[in-house]
Amino acid sequence: MKRSSSKQVTLQWKRILKIALGIGSVFLAIYFVKHEGTELTQVKSVLIQAKTVWLVYGMVLVLLFVAVQGWMYYYSFKAIKKKIPFRVGLLLYLKRNFISVFIPAGTLTNMLFFNTDIEEKQGIGKNYIYYASTIFSVCSILSSILVALPAIVLLSIKGNMEVGVIYGIIALTSIFGALIYVIISINKHGFIYRQLVKRAPKFAKILRDLQEQSIDKIQVLKVLLLSGVIEVIGIAHLYIATGALGLKPSLMVAVIGYALVLLILLSSPFLRGIGAIELALTYALTLFNFSAVSALSVVFLFRFFEFWSVMILGLFVIIFKKDGLLMQLLAPVLLLFLGIVNILSALTPALDYRLKFLKDFIPYNIIEMSNTAVLVIGIILMFTAVALIKGYKNSYYLAMVLSVFSLIGHLFKGIDYEEAILASATILVLLYQRRTYYIRSIPLNHLQWQNGLIYLACVLIYGVLGFYSLDARHFKMDFTLSQSILGTVKSFVLLDVDLHPVTAFGRYFLTSINLLGVFSMLYVFWLLFKRFRQKSVVDENQFKKAKLMVQAYGNSSMDYFKTYADKQFYFFEDGEGFISYKATKSYAVVLENPVLKHLSAESIQEKIKEFELAMLSKNLNAIYYRIPEQSLKIYENLGKKKLLLGEDAFVNLETFSLEGRNAKPLRNAINKLKKKGFYLNVNHPPQTDAFLKSLKSVSDSWLQDMDRKELCFSQGVFSESELRTQTLLTIENANSNCVAFINVVESSVKGQVNFDLMRKIADAHSGTMDFLIAEMLQYYKTQGFNSMCLGMVPLSGIEKPENITEQALKLAYEKIKQFGHYKSLRFFKEKFNPFWIKVYVIYDTGLDLVNLTRVLGKVMKPNKTV
Repeated sequence: MKRSSSKQVTLQWKRILKIALGIGSVFLAIYFVKHEGTELTQVKSVLIQAKTVWLVYGMVLVLLFVAVQGWMYYYSFKAIKKKIPFRVGLLLYLKRNFISVFIPAGTLTNMLFFNTDIEEKQGIGKNYIYYASTIFSVCSILSSILVALPAIVLLSIKGNMEVGVIYGIIALTSIFGALIYVIISINKHGFIYRQLVKRAPKFAKILRDLQEQSIDKIQVLKVLLLSGVIEVIGIAHLYIATGALGLKPSLMVAVIGYALVLLILLSSPFLRGIGAIELALTYALTLFNFSAVSALSVVFLFRFFEFWSVMILGLFVIIFKKDGLLMQLLAPVLLLFLGIVNILSALTPALDYRLKFLKDFIPYNIIEMSNTAVLVIGIILMFTAVALIKGYKNSYYLAMVLSVFSLIGHLFKGIDYEEAILASATILVLLYQRRTYYIRSIPLNHLQWQNGLIYLACVLIYGVLGFYSLDARHFKMDFTLSQSILGTVKSFVLLDVDLHPVTAFGRYFLTSINLLGVFSMLYVFWLLFKRFRQKSVVDENQFKKAKLMVQAYGNSSMDYFKTYADKQFYFFEDGEGFISYKATKSYAVVLENPVLKHLSAESIQEKIKEFELAMLSKNLNAIYYRIPEQSLKIYENLGKKKLLLGEDAFVNLETFSLEGRNAKPLRNAINKLKKKGFYLNVNHPPQTDAFLKSLKSVSDSWLQDMDRKELCFSQGVFSESELRTQTLLTIENANSNCVAFINVVESSVKGQVNFDLMRKIADAHSGTMDFLIAEMLQYYKTQGFNSMCLGMVPLSGIEKPENITEQALKLAYEKIKQFGHYKSLRFFKEKFNPFWIKVYVIYDTGLDLVNLTRVLGKVMKPNKTV
């Protein structure tokens, strides 16, 4: 107890120290800004006048800086005889550099963050990642010391330093000395190492294993040399920052200034020295006869090269992962933005000097044609952006072609290189995300009337923006916003708007609104009428075939629901199984694993590939619902993502008992109800109409009391045709009136009992459901069954969230009142001492995850035939 208390006190002091250091650093930054307030107002004008050539040199070195860091990781892994691609090392650096801004201790950051990709994709164990990261960090620190200490001596020789700065340098030098002592102590198993063994045994084990690890010294030397290159780039950045602002650059000043930055970086625990570096480096530069404004300007430009630009790159890498949601949304957003820019650019006049230059090389009619083409492309791009979100391949090809033509059109219509840069960025993003778009074509029969409204809105936006941005010469008037809206609406429905275009372009623009208005309205009407002609056809033979396969090959507690009346089936080509799913407009939601004759990981993977090809031909993405954790590897090997849904509860009937202290509350509840005359009744099929009618009133009472509607897909609904052929367990009172019931359904798992509906009347006695479940468990135990499935508890089991989504779900489960009934459900099932199996939803992309709630909501609505 005493030792535990001591640990807590130590942890508290660590937290207090981190917070104090963090607050101190922030206050230092505030002090710096306030202290240099007068000079800061003049810095902006100095930075604006920076020489472009020097800035280009600086940005080229930024890219080299990042690349060298990637190579350092590459050779750090090579030093322990492991290999990672250069790209992986590059991304690892950018992500770890970004997170280290907010979490103190760079070495610890290198060891603990962003290891998952290397573990899973490169197959390198966690300890080896720690070893390589340690080599990276040690070499970085060593090269910094080799550069910093001699330079600080030069700064001391320069002199004229205030006493406070001298004390600071002495303190920093002491920190270096302490660092060297720590390294030696760990290496020789001294005092520091013994303390680590005592207080952080896992970390000490990592260090011990590292000492025993065989290391290629040549590769370590390469890492050290590359780290030296990083320091040279840092010095060059300070040199370039000075030259870019029209000041006389000095190599000695650059070396000394950069060394001071290294000292602060190595000792700064928070925000990578923000505030401290600006203050110290600005003061150091003033010692070399720089004015305060010049020194500040140099420091800001240097920090942009060395800190902000690299941090922004890291942020982009973290946010815009290739298969991440934001990256997938970026292409449609850019496409929509490009479409709007195209329209605005075509409707506004080109800059005179650019147009004059262009006319010397290109005929005027080509320029006019390019302008018109850009306008038309802009309209189509807005529509294409909407379709691109769905992941259709033909939308991707159209988007790529239109973006390329936009690029060419902007250059040919007025050398609009700003718009051309946007088109180029869109093309690059589309190329990077090309594998995201794999659905073959837009299914016209699946289009919904809401899509028509979206296209209608796009045309209206086009008209309003067009009129508002149009050059006055086309209609001899400058449109206000209200005039633009009115003109668009009237032109849209072919009313006389009293508009008289005086140029060919103006006439074309007005005609385009007329035509687009008519076509978009006709399209909406077509979609509205189309949805009334769609009829679902139920093939009873398919249900019979699926039920026979479940009887022959089934092995899951979910198999009963795989042949429920709301399902569709895909039967495999070899006739040895099927997949049960339910389709929405864009998704095929599969219930658990396939039903297969030969259940092996390889077989399931092949069948899933076959199924997904068939669904792609119908333009459907696949989502897999309630996949048990033992099957996860199958889907992960197919490159899919997972999200924890909750946990299924199973009771071992062989060990279940109402005896003992732990079962006392349950036993008391049962005895209390028995004394009041309640009892369990087992009703074997077939059931009578009168009996089913009495159960219907119980079910309706439960739905009303719980304020719920019937849901299906992984569960059933109250269906008299289904219940008539099932065993029903009821709790009845002394007057033989039913107060609660459960229907037992077929289970494909040998020796397992499975049930579906569990309902009671609104004013049932407390403990009624406890009584029902406990009596049912005891009854089926006497019948020779060995297990029972109690169903899933949503959101349960998220102990260590693996991503932001799971963190949000865990928070909702634990803290948000609206999700409290899930915790109550878990508590209820825990009374029967079950074992738990985690279940997941499996999907492909971040967009699937965004659509998940909506899609599941649709498939869980019962069909009218159910």
